Amino acid sequence: MPFARATPEQISLAPEGNRVVVQPGNSLWRIARRAYGGGVQYTVIFRANAEQIRDPDLIYPGQVFSLPPAKPAGKQP
Repeated sequence: MPFARATPEQISLAPEGNRVVVQPGNSLWRIARRAYGGGVQYTVIFRANAEQIRDPDLIYPGQVFSLPPAKPAGKQP
């Protein structure tokens, strides 16, 4: 499955606010908790990057994910 790997320039700038470069030990839950204040929001990241993520339990260092604005609880489809 193809994914966007970060360049050294992107790593030095990440996170940019709307993008994150996956680091060793990261999970979608941890990224969501840091970005949105709650790990359960990992689905927002998963949906926005579905073309790169086959299994939300398997993400890889160097992948670059977009971080869309979080939707308030209860408003997700």
